Amino acid sequence: MKYNQTKLSLENLIIVLDLDKFSSVRITYNETKILLFINDKQKISIQIYDNQFKNEKTFDSLINKQLPKNKDLTIENTRPIIGILTQPAPILWMKPNRTTYLGASYVKYIEATGAQVVPIRMYQTTDYYLHLFNSLNGVIFPGGDITDEYYSVAKLFYMWSLKDFDEIQKIFPIWGTCLGFEVLLMLTRSSTGILEPCQADDYATELTFMPNANDSRLLGPSLPSNIKYALENEPITSNYHQFCMRPENFSADPILSTFYKMLTISPDLERRTFVSTIESRRYLIFGVQWHPENNAFEWRVNSTIPHTKDSVEVTQYMANFLTNQTRQNMNHFDSLEDELKYLIYQYTPEFIDLDKSHFQQIYYLYE
Repeated sequence: MKYNQTKLSLENLIIVLDLDKFSSVRITYNETKILLFINDKQKISIQIYDNQFKNEKTFDSLINKQLPKNKDLTIENTRPIIGILTQPAPILWMKPNRTTYLGASYVKYIEATGAQVVPIRMYQTTDYYLHLFNSLNGVIFPGGDITDEYYSVAKLFYMWSLKDFDEIQKIFPIWGTCLGFEVLLMLTRSSTGILEPCQADDYATELTFMPNANDSRLLGPSLPSNIKYALENEPITSNYHQFCMRPENFSADPILSTFYKMLTISPDLERRTFVSTIESRRYLIFGVQWHPENNAFEWRVNSTIPHTKDSVEVTQYMANFLTNQTRQNMNHFDSLEDELKYLIYQYTPEFIDLDKSHFQQIYYLYE
């Protein structure tokens, strides 16, 4: 641009930018949000405003800083408890005592690592969710079908996790699988319309590691070389999704690409690539479009779910990684009696079948 200043009119709003200070500025907006993406050579900044131009949130180059290290390495939570979101039951499953559900494979996945599980119920009060956030050591957003209730509950835990870290440097890990991966992207982007249809249902494939994986927490130095080789060369990631985030769309989005690292991509059934693994640059937030729990705990016949030795080692690595992150969080319930009110043990999983259902065992809850 030839001028030192430019005016950008957004209907009744005029923003004046001193272009000498910035190497690039990008603005997007809708009826409720205004996003400024600024690159001033020294740092990258994303500023989010409401339609009255009141600043709601700023992300800047601090996102690239590493999380604080625990000064006392002997401090470790040896009794981690991880929450898993339940979901409204599909109509075909509903009975008077079956309004919400949780796939048992997610519970086994976590319990195999030495952690306990709390099912996070739907249709509860904000006080209920806040109590669990302050008592649990991390949360899983599982796969399934998106509903308003699932999205709303996930949003609470997501926003509280960011707020606690930004304000008091408190870590609360979040893991998203399949739908949970997609919801993480939606929450970060404040939009549910960012994915596109794709063909990746009942399909196992390999991962292509991106440069950002090399120094990532999830797939960097902590990943054993034999597991990395297997992930890159064998079809051992189980996919059951019909929507995708395309790498080109992820990279072109200033919010997503600043907030997250794209760690891996995968091909769908049409050989088009999709983003398959992400992690936050700043927070302990991780997402996989695929299902690591399936390899060890789901046994539907006539499916593409892999059960090789290498695929089960992938399951074990991913689950252990997540639980080890939650060991950095020192939350606990107020008492043993309080804890027992929420743990999964008061529920009994039901066997479904081995030839039709995605889940061989399901926990049903009544709300």
